Amino acid sequence: MFTALCSPASTCNDGSLASYIGLGSGGCTIGANTLYDFQTVSGTSGATAISTADVSISPLGGDSNPGITASLTKVAGANTQLELLFTYQISGASYVGDSITLAGSSETADGAVTDIQNFCAGGIFGPGGVTGCTGFAGSLLALDGIQNQDSTVLGPASLISVTDDLTLDGGLLGSASGGTITDRFSAVPEPSSYFLTGLGLTLGLGVKLTSARRNRRKL
Repeated sequence: MFTALCSPASTCNDGSLASYIGLGSGGCTIGANTLYDFQTVSGTSGATAISTADVSISPLGGDSNPGITASLTKVAGANTQLELLFTYQISGASYVGDSITLAGSSETADGAVTDIQNFCAGGIFGPGGVTGCTGFAGSLLALDGIQNQDSTVLGPASLISVTDDLTLDGGLLGSASGGTITDRFSAVPEPSSYFLTGLGLTLGLGVKLTSARRNRRKL
């Protein structure tokens, strides 16, 4: 009897960051895209790490525009800094664009909410999640109230390693609350997908032509 060594990844659903980390290397899928190896990494010295159980992850899009939204409800008071720093990988298509959006955050006085996304297109990061990229490294920045969206054009690349660093900094006299961050990727099907699509169209056309010839012989 044949026993499968692994099972296909399940479809991505709403869950906590902790539950996504629990998916391990198998991950989950959004259309033809697989998101996997969710992990937390060490953050800024002096910042308090936000619990993975307090972060909600929602999948977005499909084959050509996959992404995730990470949501939380936290407030950093004066002289307090909260940080969410997590990494993951996405593969399964040819990725030609990457964007981040920061929303639902607010600040008072000198407080600030910032999201920095480090990406490694075509490779993976080292253990720290932000250095040692084996592909093409870059970063995107969103600062609430100043620049809430950032994007870039990619390679293309068949793999992207992503590290999001969301910081709620209350400053010296203010506060900062958040908020959601959205990672979105622009993808095109792999060449094999085009081949299969073209093969299906060719076979379909062949069946129609054969049927037409048969009908003409009957007349």
